[in-house]
Amino acid sequence: MSTPDSNPRFLVISELQRAEVFACAGEWVNADQCYATAVAVDDSPQSRLTFANSLAERERYNEAICQLTAALDMASETGDREALGVIFHNLASIYRELGDADLARRFQQRAVLQMDDCGPDELLGLANDAWLSRRTELATSLAVGCTMLEEDSEAALEAYATAAIFGGLVEDPRSAIRTLIHIYRQHQATGSNRLMGIDLLNLSALLCETGRHRTELNLVRQAVQHFDEAPAPASAAKARGVLKMLERMQSLREFDPSTN
Repeated sequence: MSTPDSNPRFLVISELQRAEVFACAGEWVNADQCYATAVAVDDSPQSRLTFANSLAERERYNEAICQLTAALDMASETGDREALGVIFHNLASIYRELGDADLARRFQQRAVLQMDDCGPDELLGLANDAWLSRRTELATSLAVGCTMLEEDSEAALEAYATAAIFGGLVEDPRSAIRTLIHIYRQHQATGSNRLMGIDLLNLSALLCETGRHRTELNLVRQAVQHFDEAPAPASAAKARGVLKMLERMQSLREFDPSTN
């Protein structure tokens, strides 16, 4: 007779639960060890998907891609369309973050083809791809559609934020600014540093449209701090690049030729 500790399935669930506890406490070394144990004894894509999501949230994208690629091989062998759809969607999200819009769009299209119905996550991915392809009306329409379908709190905030950004950059930035400030405060209440940093970067882009350049600069500085605390190294590097550019532009605006 097997005991719970000797049952591989029980071990996988136990290690994933422990990993979640460690992750919530920010103990990433212990969390990764638990994820690795679960992956070592589980022959399905699910453990690797869970591990990949944890890695992606910390912007360890190359490691996340390795886990997703292994999960993709397993799901392809069994013909698990649901798993394939999730894997393709997650790969699309990562490559979108890495700035490869073409590859992101291809993975997102493959994700949709594997699914019987297109849910809010897929619509939001398609909206982002449409925006990157400069199809602004389609992107805005899809993002607004996500806000009508999404019920989960965190995902709903992402949908509302995306719809606000697209609408603000195309039409009225002031209305979008109010929405993003509200979303930032909700992320602040949960202590989500990476999401707070993203909110501030998005706010800075909208403030640029209104000519409030000093506030734009300060928000990017705060975003860098949030990303460092997360940690979110890829976003921190991106934000520092934006900050360097804005500081140079601010210096040019403040330059007084008469003092030369």
